[in-house]
Amino acid sequence: MYSNKYIGYSAVFGKKDKHKTILIPWFTDFLSPLIPAIAELAGYKFVNCPKTSKTSAEIGLRYGNNEVCYPATLVLGDLIAELQTGKYDLNSVAVAVTQTGGQCRATNYLALIKQGLKNAGLGHIPTIAVAFGSVYQNEQEGFRLPVFKIFNIMLHAFFFGDILNQIFSATVVREKEKGKSQQLFDFYMEEARKIVLENKHRKLLKLLENAVADFNLIEIEDKKPEKVGLIGEIFVKYNSYGQAHITDWLREQGMEVETPPMTGFFMQAFVNQAVNRRNGVNRISRLMLKLFPLFYRFLNNRLKKFEQIARQSRFYMPHESIFETAEHAKQIIDLANQFGEGWMIAGEVANFARRGVNRAVCIQPFGCIANHVVAKGIERRLKQFYPEMNLLYLDIDGGMAEVNLHNRLHFLIR
Repeated sequence: MYSNKYIGYSAVFGKKDKHKTILIPWFTDFLSPLIPAIAELAGYKFVNCPKTSKTSAEIGLRYGNNEVCYPATLVLGDLIAELQTGKYDLNSVAVAVTQTGGQCRATNYLALIKQGLKNAGLGHIPTIAVAFGSVYQNEQEGFRLPVFKIFNIMLHAFFFGDILNQIFSATVVREKEKGKSQQLFDFYMEEARKIVLENKHRKLLKLLENAVADFNLIEIEDKKPEKVGLIGEIFVKYNSYGQAHITDWLREQGMEVETPPMTGFFMQAFVNQAVNRRNGVNRISRLMLKLFPLFYRFLNNRLKKFEQIARQSRFYMPHESIFETAEHAKQIIDLANQFGEGWMIAGEVANFARRGVNRAVCIQPFGCIANHVVAKGIERRLKQFYPEMNLLYLDIDGGMAEVNLHNRLHFLIR
């Protein structure tokens, strides 16, 4: 009989480990450059892994589980690939990922990464869940976020990056001098990083004003590009490698790619808590009932300051509030469907259709069962409400044929 007892992941990030370098996987170009600066204000040294490559994807498959969702494989591969470069003292390093909870991989990443590190002979390296509130499968007595100290700068940095990305996306496909928009985008992300380190959140509003003015000066071609919406799972929607560079390919074909602001993904919590309370899923105190609307108004007022500046962009496109999006979504699917991107997929398709954007790509990573079920399950219903909408569902994984991917995209845009 096999008698060896399984020993779990024993590496703990204690108070003595606060000085350690903490590696984090690259997520997206408009947020990842700012995260180490925010962490520095919180008293931690975060270092971004390089952007995902084929090498890190292969490493993720080697040390992980090839039946989990594709983004989880990429995140694991990014971390192990960077640890194996020899650039770090492996006794003075930790790794960290975000944890949002819920039914999807965001709860299960931690266990996967811990096991992957053990498989790679790196089981002594602590793994941290970066989250507000409760975390799961996590021992990190030495890691605490000073929420009140970093909240304002973190919020403004998030809004800044999200809106700058929208402005860049609308401009890059129209520019006469190729590379000009990217150059300007990189410049303002670096300027934003410097302001974050100063912890001067209001200066990001002025920086966005300058960015809008400079993007408005870029010479553009005399054309009106066709638009295509990009929706689906959050990682592959915003991570270039994770989505197999679909956004870049569509731009090369002269298409303007519209990706919904990431703000909506987090603001949906205000809709979800109300739905869950009505359904008897969550019980919250009377105090919290009063605080939730106040907190929403607080966040929305901050967001409006950034959107007022964004209105000065020549390609500005207003976005509906999360409650308006929910109203459209509930015609298609019950708002109790909150696993994965849940009802947000229906709401985002509705928003595109109501603005006359009648092509959309819904990208789902292999293994993301929640998004597969919701997204593909509502296709017929979406067609009933928006018959002009041309929807293409693409499953993204490490073994897909690029030529097949591009062939299907050609059918969508021609």
